[in-house]
Amino acid sequence: MYGVGVGPGDPKLLTLQAVEILQLADVIAVPDTSGEKTAMKIVKDYIEGKELLYCPMPMSRDLEVVEKSHRISCELLEKELDKGKNIAFITLGDPTIYSTYMYVHRLILQKGHTARIVSGITSFCASAGALNISLCDRDEALHIIPAAYEDTEELLALKGTKILMKSGKNLSGVIETLKRMKLYEKAQMVECCSMENERIYESLDQVSGESSYFSIIIVKDK
Repeated sequence: MYGVGVGPGDPKLLTLQAVEILQLADVIAVPDTSGEKTAMKIVKDYIEGKELLYCPMPMSRDLEVVEKSHRISCELLEKELDKGKNIAFITLGDPTIYSTYMYVHRLILQKGHTARIVSGITSFCASAGALNISLCDRDEALHIIPAAYEDTEELLALKGTKILMKSGKNLSGVIETLKRMKLYEKAQMVECCSMENERIYESLDQVSGESSYFSIIIVKDK
């Protein structure tokens, strides 16, 4: 099994290795969140005629629900692997950055199967490119923060550039935190980076209301 990072949204940001694996795979495993299949849209030109395997990946914080879905997905994947088939499991961005794929990846390895990671372009790197800025220079540190969880303020206090991910539904709360910590003026945001509905905010003053789940806030100390 291959965990294939398909990048942030634009099919042109697929790596050559990702395309090669997609074309060679017997089965394309698709994360099924019961919503829009964004990852599948990105790779559609490379998987025509391929067998699709939908793996339940609910967007939930209920660990019992999530772990059950991981076990179900693992069983579905194992059936195909036991038939001698190669599987490309597609996932947005890079598989190693907040990807639900990695939970299944570890289960498959525990079962004695072979699983490999095909890295993809991350949303925060693509967002920095869209903003025409660097994320870190010289001795600057880089911190990746899941903004919808606890300890955001403590992490924002760290020295260096901060990447705030998963802030969509909690955007107003994140903005208030940034204001309180005097980081608001240093923040920029990209929503749906490299997708058709991409929006670039060089200042958070330009943001109105809640944003998409696919939103990245970059806070530069300097």
